[in-house]
Amino acid sequence: MTTTQRVTGIRLALSAAAVIGAAAVFFALATLHARYGVVAGSVAALALLWHWRGVFSRRRVILWMEERLPELRYALVALSEQPETRFRDILEARVRAASARRAVTVALVRLVAVPIALLIVAQIITRPLLARTLLSPRANAGGASPGAPSQAFMAIVTPPNYSRIAADTIDNPTSVSALVGSDLRFVGAWSAQVTMPRRPIALRLSGPTERLVALEPRADSAPNVVIELPARDTVLPSGTGSLTLAASARDDFGIATGWFEMIVSSGDGERFTARSTAIGRTSGGGAQHLRLAVTLRLDTLGLKPGDVVHLRAVARDANPARDAEPGSSETRTLRVFRRGEGDSLAVEAAPPPDVGRSELSQRMLINMTEKLVSDMRRLSRSDASREASNIAREQARLRRRVGAIIFTRLTGDEPEPDDTAGMDVDTLPPGEALLRAASAATNQPDLQHSEEAGGDGTVIGINAPLLEAFNAMWEAERRLGVVEPRQALPHMRAALAAIQRARAAERLYLRGRPPKIVIDLARIRLSGKRDAIDPGERSPRASAIAAIRERRTRFYAALDRLLAEPGAGIDSLTLLRVDALTSAPTFAASLGVAIDVLRSGRDATAALLAARRALSGAPTSGSYTRWSGFE
Repeated sequence: MTTTQRVTGIRLALSAAAVIGAAAVFFALATLHARYGVVAGSVAALALLWHWRGVFSRRRVILWMEERLPELRYALVALSEQPETRFRDILEARVRAASARRAVTVALVRLVAVPIALLIVAQIITRPLLARTLLSPRANAGGASPGAPSQAFMAIVTPPNYSRIAADTIDNPTSVSALVGSDLRFVGAWSAQVTMPRRPIALRLSGPTERLVALEPRADSAPNVVIELPARDTVLPSGTGSLTLAASARDDFGIATGWFEMIVSSGDGERFTARSTAIGRTSGGGAQHLRLAVTLRLDTLGLKPGDVVHLRAVARDANPARDAEPGSSETRTLRVFRRGEGDSLAVEAAPPPDVGRSELSQRMLINMTEKLVSDMRRLSRSDASREASNIAREQARLRRRVGAIIFTRLTGDEPEPDDTAGMDVDTLPPGEALLRAASAATNQPDLQHSEEAGGDGTVIGINAPLLEAFNAMWEAERRLGVVEPRQALPHMRAALAAIQRARAAERLYLRGRPPKIVIDLARIRLSGKRDAIDPGERSPRASAIAAIRERRTRFYAALDRLLAEPGAGIDSLTLLRVDALTSAPTFAASLGVAIDVLRSGRDATAALLAARRALSGAPTSGSYTRWSGFE
């Protein structure tokens, strides 16, 4: 056997022993605890492999052999560094003369003995517990105290056939959550068969002792229907032609059928007639998505001027319940033009320019720039330049839109479409001199808006926020052009703040005093009549604070009962959870975790504390301003 083969064999033996030892520690910890043992075993095994990582390195094994066998006198190190040395025969003879059997055996025992011993101890400890679990009845989680031996008990949940959900089995259930109408069959020490009701209840089962199981129903939602065509309410010039109807429907389990519902109303004044019909009925075949499309010929409806057609899309799932409601979309209204409606003309004042759209667009550009700043490290120079150029073009387009609004306000004329579309980077439409003066006004911190200033000063002062936004956009565009997005962000945020100030300035506040209405109280007091009026008795509204106090009282009473009668205390918490499922779902969820921990016989202190925090409600936070009375 050569020196290389000998070193390789020792390294493989030590590596195998290290892997076996780590595996033994993993299985030992996994045996001790079913839930957390796997995690602890994995961490311990990885830690051991890291501690013993030297056995996988050829160089570390050679140094270890030199340390354990002084008679080698660094012959192995010399051969590993210079295999073709002229003293090779002498060095290999010295290696063959040294015996590494005892050192390797001791190392192998140290790597394997302690982990295997730990595994044997874990097996000895868990074997009686396993035998007790398999041979004795399961935990009686109903009336027995936590941690006592229990009896076999399970629930078989069979959802309705239309849902196409497979049946499920729950071992030792404390609560059952299933679709309304599901068949629930309890087998084992407690047996019963019920149907999931529509409201949460606590099911009381009879057996060796009474047991409470919370039933949590899940309602089947109606299909979600969206009408796509017609896209909006429409006025038809006449009741002729054709109209395309389109809609889509989605459901969590499956759609049985879908159709369009149409109501045609005719008449004038107080005399109206209506007729309804369904068109375009389509079978869904149980699919979760359904497309509805049909062409409506208006000629077949016999529409007259003034008639109104109401359209909506409807879809129904396969729920066989009589009270199961179908899903419906928004209603579209089609009205036939009536003669005489065009005889008069109503002119409405033009609204102010839509500054809000500029605010939303600027916010979007800021988000795009922030994303580019975060991605700069992984982007190449060309990709970063391309992204910055795209944002700069969008910023320029938005700046031109703001410039058009400024020009309209300052000159009173609408800019030409060609001017706003092809506006140069640093110019505005024809009122250039006025705009340059206005732009310079934005650099004045104490700009006055007095009407006594005369000339264009007042107009310029009113539009100063938009002019400031225009200049900030120009600076941001320039920074983006040289691929400096981080430096462009302050200017973009300044432009957004200026647009928001301009938007706030758009609000109008009416001044004046409301008219005074004089009422002679002495004359009208007690002058009302109650003839033919039967107001009826008013029932008081339920107090939310009273409900919280009642839940808190019941919760603390159940905690006190847990100390004296654990089974009765668990039943009290179960009843409290059932009542809280609809009114306080967060508290009910936390209480459900605590009940599961109690029934399993484990320490439920942390779970009960979490339930108490949920009972008090989530903490609220608010911002407080400094009181100006004292500094």
